[in-house]
Amino acid sequence: MAVTHVHVDNMTNMAAYTPKETAELMSRIGAMRGRARPDKIFFSAFMAGCLVSFTSASAVIATAAPWFQENAPGLIRMISGLIFPSGIVMILISGSELFTGSNMITGIAWMHRRLPLKNLLMHWFLCFWGNMAGALFVMAVIVGYGGVFDNEIFKQQAIATAQLKQITPQWHQIFLRAIGCNWLVCLSCYLGLQAKDVTSKVAGMWWPIFAFVTMGLEHVVANMFFIPIGIFLGAPGISVGLYIWKGMLLFLFLPGCLSCKVLTRIVQASFPQLSETCSVAFSSAASFTSTCTSWERILLLSTESTISSQSALWRRAIFLPFAAAQSSRIAVARAATLAGSSSALFKHLRLPPSTRFSR
Repeated sequence: MAVTHVHVDNMTNMAAYTPKETAELMSRIGAMRGRARPDKIFFSAFMAGCLVSFTSASAVIATAAPWFQENAPGLIRMISGLIFPSGIVMILISGSELFTGSNMITGIAWMHRRLPLKNLLMHWFLCFWGNMAGALFVMAVIVGYGGVFDNEIFKQQAIATAQLKQITPQWHQIFLRAIGCNWLVCLSCYLGLQAKDVTSKVAGMWWPIFAFVTMGLEHVVANMFFIPIGIFLGAPGISVGLYIWKGMLLFLFLPGCLSCKVLTRIVQASFPQLSETCSVAFSSAASFTSTCTSWERILLLSTESTISSQSALWRRAIFLPFAAAQSSRIAVARAATLAGSSSALFKHLRLPPSTRFSR
């Protein structure tokens, strides 16, 4: 009887792309997304922030079990880990822009020389603040004023989660946990793009997210819900200023300014003709950081008094979007200046084009 031999690689490629093909696919997607209209990027990121907040609220409710928290914390984390991946699945299947995953996808496109640096930086900027806007919208309007956590058990669980993420760990612990988290989130996005059918995509994306949630790692977009909802509910010891400095600015802007200054000195020594460009780039970075500091002061002034009435909450809810919009407008202009002046600076530092696969 004749035996039909089927090549194993062909069987594999029917279900998923090879790693080389996946990298090429991610590069092409990153180039396409990086060149999208700014408003499209922002609202796509806004939707991703909303989806992450919905999932985060579900995780808080599912883990609000005081007895299990005390006697079986591992089981509670496992339950949260089984629920939370639904957010990344909805984001990737719907094509929304998650800041942490977009860093990898557009970063690969830039390293393949398919995306200019200014588009890369602007895409990251819009994704981050779009995720923030979406997360805060669901946190305040739907969960906060919607009374989702009015039950005392749910409220206490949300406050405990915010304190566990913002007060308990040290700065360096948050930073290192964030590295591990983004490692697994990027792996989840990679596996989701590698698979060809929806079932395989869901299975591939689920388990890296399950791992980071079970380990208690820190995801910046998820924390855009967990920590603000704690502040909204009156968690003791947590303020907007603490969240910005310990959860965002310390590791987004301070290392960036320090590394920018070091990089400026290196490039000035290596490429004297770029000295003027380096000075402009560093000046723009310093100006951008100053704008962010001013934004933080505005937020602190708006939250100095304790939450004592619904009218105070409404005043803050109305005031903050205007303050954020004004600061964002200035920050976008300065980020664009920084991106434009940095293009020549990074031109000599980019990696060579990778080998493309042929269809």
